[in-house]
Amino acid sequence: MELSMVKAIDGLTHGIQPAEGFVAVEGYDKSGRPPAEVVVMEKAAEYGADAVFFEADTPMQHGAAQAFIFLSDGPANDPAFAALHKRLWSWGGVPLLYRHTPGLVQLFRCRHKPDFLNSGGNLICKPVKVLKLAGRIAKAQAWWSAEQLYNGTVWDDVNTEKLLLSREAAAHRALIKAVETLHERLKKSDLQIDAALARKLLILSLLIAYLAERGALPEGYFATFCEGTSTFGEVLANGPELVNLLADLEGKFNGGVFTLDEEHKRFLIDGTDLGEFRRLIEAREDGDGQLSFWRSYSFRDLPVELISHIYQLFVSNTKSSVYTPPALVRLLLDETLSLSRLDRLIQNDEVIFDPSCGSGIFLVEAYKRLVLHWRSRNQWARPTPEILRDLVGRVCGTDLEKGAVELAAFSLSLALCDELTTEQILKSRKLFPELIQKTIYHSCFFLFVQAGTFSRKVGVIVGNPPFASALDTPGAVTSCAKYNEDHKALPDKQVAFLFLQDSMKMLAQGGVLCMIQQYNFLYNSGAENFRQGFFAEWDVREILDFVSIRGLFDAADTKAVAIVAEASAVPAGRKILHAVFRRTPRARADLRFEVDYYDLHWLPRSEVLKDSSILRWRSGLLGGARVLAVSRRLKTYPTLQNFADRHGWKYGEGIIQGSSGISREAAHIVGKDFMPSEALGSQGIDENRIKVMPRRPIEVPRTAAIFKHPLLLVREHMDLQNAVWEGSVLTYPDQIVGFSGTDPKPLRKVSEWMRSNAAVLQGFVAANSAKLFTKKATAIACSDVYELPFPPDGKLDLSENETIVLKDIAVYYRDFLRRGFHSAAGEAAGDLKSFSDLLCRQVNAVYSGNPLRALSVQRWPGILCQVFVFGDGDLDWAGDEELSDHLNALLHAKQGISLSMTRIARIYDGRFLFLIKPNRKRYWLRSIALRDADDLLADLRAQGF
Repeated sequence: MELSMVKAIDGLTHGIQPAEGFVAVEGYDKSGRPPAEVVVMEKAAEYGADAVFFEADTPMQHGAAQAFIFLSDGPANDPAFAALHKRLWSWGGVPLLYRHTPGLVQLFRCRHKPDFLNSGGNLICKPVKVLKLAGRIAKAQAWWSAEQLYNGTVWDDVNTEKLLLSREAAAHRALIKAVETLHERLKKSDLQIDAALARKLLILSLLIAYLAERGALPEGYFATFCEGTSTFGEVLANGPELVNLLADLEGKFNGGVFTLDEEHKRFLIDGTDLGEFRRLIEAREDGDGQLSFWRSYSFRDLPVELISHIYQLFVSNTKSSVYTPPALVRLLLDETLSLSRLDRLIQNDEVIFDPSCGSGIFLVEAYKRLVLHWRSRNQWARPTPEILRDLVGRVCGTDLEKGAVELAAFSLSLALCDELTTEQILKSRKLFPELIQKTIYHSCFFLFVQAGTFSRKVGVIVGNPPFASALDTPGAVTSCAKYNEDHKALPDKQVAFLFLQDSMKMLAQGGVLCMIQQYNFLYNSGAENFRQGFFAEWDVREILDFVSIRGLFDAADTKAVAIVAEASAVPAGRKILHAVFRRTPRARADLRFEVDYYDLHWLPRSEVLKDSSILRWRSGLLGGARVLAVSRRLKTYPTLQNFADRHGWKYGEGIIQGSSGISREAAHIVGKDFMPSEALGSQGIDENRIKVMPRRPIEVPRTAAIFKHPLLLVREHMDLQNAVWEGSVLTYPDQIVGFSGTDPKPLRKVSEWMRSNAAVLQGFVAANSAKLFTKKATAIACSDVYELPFPPDGKLDLSENETIVLKDIAVYYRDFLRRGFHSAAGEAAGDLKSFSDLLCRQVNAVYSGNPLRALSVQRWPGILCQVFVFGDGDLDWAGDEELSDHLNALLHAKQGISLSMTRIARIYDGRFLFLIKPNRKRYWLRSIALRDADDLLADLRAQGF
């Protein structure tokens, strides 16, 4: 386990078989290999890499390329490699580059800022790390082990994330930010140019830069329109010639994106001086870094799907039109477009359909997979333009936005272009097939379906529909009326639910759907009837849950899930997978969405049909079946509201201050002491923050009775801060619930009880609140306070295991859900004694005759191995290497895998048990020990014990 990535690279230069995970480019055999791997290997060959290092496969995804390896005889500061670094940074397909030169190994990053540019915007060869070999590689402190890269644990470390990954500075985000900045400058400038035209010309500048660098335009192309010109920017300043150029591009490529409105054509032909517009576009005189905007990117290497992100500048309805990250699109299509599914699609002459296609990011990725599938079934030959045009006809979609439809068609055309050689492109005329109103329709999806004119068989539906509580098209109104006629009322008039329901009906028998939905599909009690009906009507295979990931759709912090369902008979014993994806460093950086064993929850469909309440799904967010069990039991207790009613207390939320001039009579509020919500903390009330309420608009003044002392005040916060106030009348805002009584003693009793049971109550609220984590990061609802379990004697009667589960939610899971590996659960695990002791107690309560005992903990890079033995015995292996070799042999014999790729494994060898997991606290919590014990007991029963 001591083999480092740097050692492995050094071995590669001497012809030594490198560590597992390396795939050499020379001699690579494509036969039988996964298409996603093949395309990366082809990219590596294109860029001149000598090897690719792949991560191991995970439960839901094929192994991702972690690094390209280059073996070079060139100088350390090689301008040619700087240019190559720029290209690979623009592509963004791998996060790391390793370059071996005489005496050095250099590390370059490709998902961070553009290290290849100096302050003047000139190319430089600038690695983020350099290791001098000097013949001492065996004793060198390697940056990361090959094992950690292979099993993915390297990215669990937030310090590594900070060094190597950046969401905002990476090429794709940085490009979008730069385009948005230019767009804003154009809007604020004094240019006498229509805003829509300025926006379109800006985007066309990017598209034409892509085509020019890709070699899709003949040499000297721009000079044919303006003599002496060599760039699009030079033509851009000449309105009449710009019109001619765009007309020629439209004739060459089709797609509609180069077509101008007649009004815009006349404006440009009139000879308007666009020199100032060109200056702003090219950022010639900016002093804030924009000078390097065009220099930073290799446009020929930018992924086609990046064009889809620019879509946000096209659309008029930005609230309902959001950009879906490419990593999320890839994950969802991994769950939908298997090779067997694509085989069926071709055999049955079916199509892939996106009912809200936007600029086509799902369709572009689906098309690329169709091409890969064709190649994999044809000995990896390159398809002809005719075959590519046929395949692009198998991706279809609709969208309300005309500009989006045009861009979707053009994005698909660029994807087709990517599969052709430069020679093929240059020889072509009318290269791209007509797609608009042929396969990509400018239409309301619901009207499109209701018209019944689409004759193709739909085998796969994918997409991200708008999350809007508004039926803003006649087709949506008709669809909703039909749904209400057949079912109960559509919850909240949520149009995304209609997309889901109507899309399922569009599928051919046996077809599959994968569609994103807002969090309320799972986590809104008002949607329970819709949810229950959907599970009953269709074969739901999976629920992919992204609620833990903030900022999934850029600035829109909308929480989302994805539904995978089939239009087919439900198989006997169907279990629905609820997979919870966490806020990992790679997810934050738009690189890869990950799910661990402990976040895969298999739910019997029969149970889901009986109970699809939000508690079931929130339990998955916070640990699983044990959370569900303890929450259900506590919900049978009398509540705090019951206790308040028995004592005749008056209670309710505080005032809502007025806005927009709304005000009501509030004589019982004005002039009284007022406590803001933040004055109520874990130590009680900060009286220094209490102020007299001035005369100001009060929208909801509440009743005077709930402000009379003595008061029990509880903040609507996940920590349930509370205190008793006995001074005088005290008013408070609606983020606080007040209980007003006549005797302070029972109020104090409740407050003391809440403080002494704080952790378990916080865990209970986290598992039950319909507001926390979905609508708000830390706030809860007043109903969560009212429904706190409060037995008459104050005894919750929790078992030790129930207490462990609830306390781990309060101490670890709540913050882990919000902050991922930047929370305490993401820290390195220390002593495992409490974990091991608990696991042993659980197992020995059933198998006491031959008790399980914890032995040593073995530590390897990124991985811990806790060793156990049944009965007497100790390890026979002298050191880490011997134990590692032994475990690898067991894993290879039993599962065909190795220790270096295993993130989580239980290995049985005679009386010994080896529990292998990453070295983060998240995997070694006491509540996880309970789950591991459950799994271990299940294994023992299965083996006949």
